[in-house]
Amino acid sequence: RGRPPRQGLGDAHRVATARGTVMSFVKNRENRCDFLIVGNGTLVFVQVRKARRVGGTREELEREFCETVMRLRSFPSSVSVTRELWTYTRYGIWRFFRIEDTSIVEICQDGKPLKNPFVEYVRTKRAVGVKKPGSAMMKVS
Repeated sequence: RGRPPRQGLGDAHRVATARGTVMSFVKNRENRCDFLIVGNGTLVFVQVRKARRVGGTREELEREFCETVMRLRSFPSSVSVTRELWTYTRYGIWRFFRIEDTSIVEICQDGKPLKNPFVEYVRTKRAVGVKKPGSAMMKVS
């Protein structure tokens, strides 16, 4: 629903290229993801969405993006195939999630699980000026 996340897709492609080869899909209503990352023997189906707010629990995220989560869950999942939802705010703060069959796991931008969810957020270059001293935020290259 709504307009495509153009601002977010550009930033997301920069993050994705660090993980492997990115294959983008032509935008239409039938696509279940924005792009595919191929690298190190894995396939990652990624959907990028703009979120209203950065905080919140995984349950709240699943309610806000229930249609997106269900579409991603329609892809088969295995050790070498994963499904991810990448969310960002208008301030350029990112959160990354792996969509499992029955749950959602918050991950880092490199695809590894977060040690301390809800503390580490990723900011794009546009939002770095808003960064508060001593915060645990990371830059997207």
